[in-house]
Amino acid sequence: MTVGDMIFRNAKKFPYKMALISDGIKMTFKSLNERVNRLADALLKIGLNKGDRIGLLVHNCYQFIEIYFVCTKIGAVFCPYNNHLKQFELKDLIDYSEPKYLIVDYDFFENIKNLKDELKSVEKYICLQKPGLSFLDDYELLIKDGLNREPDIKVLEDDVMSIIFTGGTTGRPKGAMRTHRHLISDAVASVIELKVDYDDSVLITFPMYHVACEDNIVRHSFMPNTIHIKKEGGFNPAEILDYISREKITRCQFVPTMIHSLIQVPDVSKYDLSSLRLILYAGSSMPVELLKKALAIFPYGFAQMYGQTESGPVTTVLKSEDHILDGSEKSLKRLASSGKAVINYEIRIVDENDNDLPVGEVGEIICRSEAIMIGYWHMAEESARKLRNGWLHTGDLGRLDEDGYLYILERKDDLIISGGVNIYPREIEEVLYSHPAVSEASVIGLPDEHWGEIVKAVIVLMDGTQVTEKEIIDFCGKKLAGFKKPKSVDFWKELPKSPQGKILKRSIRDHFKNLH
Repeated sequence: MTVGDMIFRNAKKFPYKMALISDGIKMTFKSLNERVNRLADALLKIGLNKGDRIGLLVHNCYQFIEIYFVCTKIGAVFCPYNNHLKQFELKDLIDYSEPKYLIVDYDFFENIKNLKDELKSVEKYICLQKPGLSFLDDYELLIKDGLNREPDIKVLEDDVMSIIFTGGTTGRPKGAMRTHRHLISDAVASVIELKVDYDDSVLITFPMYHVACEDNIVRHSFMPNTIHIKKEGGFNPAEILDYISREKITRCQFVPTMIHSLIQVPDVSKYDLSSLRLILYAGSSMPVELLKKALAIFPYGFAQMYGQTESGPVTTVLKSEDHILDGSEKSLKRLASSGKAVINYEIRIVDENDNDLPVGEVGEIICRSEAIMIGYWHMAEESARKLRNGWLHTGDLGRLDEDGYLYILERKDDLIISGGVNIYPREIEEVLYSHPAVSEASVIGLPDEHWGEIVKAVIVLMDGTQVTEKEIIDFCGKKLAGFKKPKSVDFWKELPKSPQGKILKRSIRDHFKNLH
């Protein structure tokens, strides 16, 4: 089975079931499959071949999913680009991935026009909204001119389906190559672990170029479900709650900062969210105090997913039945975990020589599954390092308990070493989030001549609250060993975040680095 088989099957078995809802556009599986076939036929006629890359620079839109399924049917490689990148960064990424065709939203036309003479691999430029310039093909006209027939292309399970780019928070983005086999293995595991049903409706709020979107497209096309696409323009929590209530959404996926925004909406109880079956959170660790507040306000199913672009991404899941507020001390402690390895995954905690560590000891998280990437595009040496001995080396530090629950402590790059002692920022952040005046918190290490590194906390206060640096440090000192408590605290109006809402520690570190 390939990913393209899903949309063909859905069109045959569920022709009049709603596949997509986006900005007033509603599309059944039958009409989606027809538009996909017509676009595929048109692209093949103008010279696209199996294995060619299709680059995509668009806002969240239904065309994103159409183009995705075109690639699944004709064996092209789907390359979605971060639409927040500046011109120089975009050129670097396009040169790296070498797309033959580039499909753009008109909003990004100026960047592409300025780069056109420098993009050597691109032979065709296609615009979702044709602005009348000669070098741009019209997306809708291509669909109109194409024939509604299944492409006569042999696509195999082990063909590369997509190149999804890492976030670049630890350097230049790298392109993780994902095959049809990889994607279906990931979808099957997540359908089982998250108990996805036939009648689910999922809301996509995060940028669609992110790995979480491909994960959702394949998972919810496998079942098949209705996918609702929320256009970008900032995360408006009240608007999201209203949409869930109005459209009877059953599943959402957020990062912790989004959930933090949702629980602060005034009169949140006025929204009818009874349709919700699961709120999936991922992207970064959820502070336990924030999770407790969210569970009290939203008494629906919660599940946490841990993974990376390279890993599937579904690697571990803390299921809704693990989210217990009135259970034993053991079950409460597990709210800080990322759950257990999903059905098709193996997880190990190892030292620097890849030796297994005992239960409870901290080391690097490595994992193995049919769902992990096959490597990075054009990065053989980096791929070999990341996938050595058949195991994906995540670069994340964690530990396993006696029942196989994974506790993620930090990325290796974020670990603080002070006086030769390892300090895990998440442990301090958990304490900070338990302070009633703290809205958001991030902990980093700053260089120090004597200690090597010292602990620095940067926090955002709740509206209408006041607290001093000394009060925060004393509060931490009551719950943490002296060497762990922050040596200094800065109060910011907001913390830097990625488009997905993930707090960017590297940007915080860079801020203090630039001060010296």
